[in-house]
Amino acid sequence: MGRIVPDSATPPRSTSDSHERPALVPPRPGSLDSNKNTLPAQSEGTGYSFTGATAPPSQLPMKLLGQPPPARVDASGRPVQSTATTHPEMPAVRIDVEPVPPPAAPSLHETLLTPSQLPPRRRSLISELGLFEDDDEIVTEVGMRATDYGSRPPVPSVRDRAVLLRMDGVHAGQVFVIGGKPCTLGRHPTNQVRLDDAGISRFHSQVVCEHEQYWVEDLGSKNGTFVQGRPVQRASIQDGDWVQLGPRVAFRFSLTDTRQELLLRRLYESSTRDALTGAYNRKHFDERLRTEIAFAARHRAEASLVLFDIDHFKKVNDTFGHQAGDAVLRQVAMLVGRRLRAEDVFARVGGEEFAVILRGIDRAGAARAAERIRTTVAALPVTFDGHVIPITLSAGCASVRCSTERTPEEIMAIADRRLYEAKRGGRNRVVAVG
Repeated sequence: MGRIVPDSATPPRSTSDSHERPALVPPRPGSLDSNKNTLPAQSEGTGYSFTGATAPPSQLPMKLLGQPPPARVDASGRPVQSTATTHPEMPAVRIDVEPVPPPAAPSLHETLLTPSQLPPRRRSLISELGLFEDDDEIVTEVGMRATDYGSRPPVPSVRDRAVLLRMDGVHAGQVFVIGGKPCTLGRHPTNQVRLDDAGISRFHSQVVCEHEQYWVEDLGSKNGTFVQGRPVQRASIQDGDWVQLGPRVAFRFSLTDTRQELLLRRLYESSTRDALTGAYNRKHFDERLRTEIAFAARHRAEASLVLFDIDHFKKVNDTFGHQAGDAVLRQVAMLVGRRLRAEDVFARVGGEEFAVILRGIDRAGAARAAERIRTTVAALPVTFDGHVIPITLSAGCASVRCSTERTPEEIMAIADRRLYEAKRGGRNRVVAVG
């Protein structure tokens, strides 16, 4: 809009007839600026005019051009009586009209809706405000985020779940929930928290809850229990306390709610699992293989490794696409996981290469386990996008007794050499010797 300035060209208004609408003075010939298409500013008189706006004559008001304005009608087509009045003493007004821009197109997050398509609650509110009378009128529905209106942050839950968060080694991030019963920790399989570490006693310590207070008690362990670095026999623990068992195993005691516990578990899973197959990732596998070999050597026990590879996997990707290859990897991982024990470690160590660590199993037992896996996978082809894709595996097996130095690198090299012997021998087979 322009500014209002006095109009000296407008004659004084007569006050004799209060019901007569004062007529606007049409522009004088030649008074329009040919360059700016605006009415000139006036400096004298009792009238006013707007200046500063730019508009061609076709966009000036009809009254200003001496033409009668069109009749106003409502949505049903009936004429509307104007209730506007002009005070007889009001000075004349001359207006330079700015061009009206065309309506902007709705943005990507806007949707054009009729009132009948709006939610009932919003339609009722708009009706009360009188914002529309015709159901055919188009209403712009602007998409809004939950934080724009009517939303509140979630109320934190009560932190009533006690957990031990593992803080050391390959198991860092693992979460153990402490229930209402005493939670024992140690190497023996009957403990609620089993710890495979040479510095941990078979029954090392326990955590109990008494009158809403948590306590840690040493169970006569050889290497002791520590809270915040101090050796204890029985001590209360608070949220955030550091609890250490023996020389290496450490936990952080925390009070959490359900959502925090779920988040901690997801963080641990994301750091140790392969996102596509759900098997352990290569980093976790390398750490666990070193740990399992050390455990077998310390206890003079058996441990074996199986490496297997999906035959002609590149051909699957080239023929059916990479999405089909992903479906093959997921199904193979699912089938292998069903054939293993809870203590076995199943990992994806390459593109289409997997590995299984078998605790307490010798080379012959590893070969039998690999053969069960091979026959299971071969019996269930993958169906993807209407195509049936047959899948076979080749496997190589090795145990700690197959190596002289009993190192992870040596056992991996033996199993890998036997895997390639299976591939050179025609694929879809298991090799455990040679």
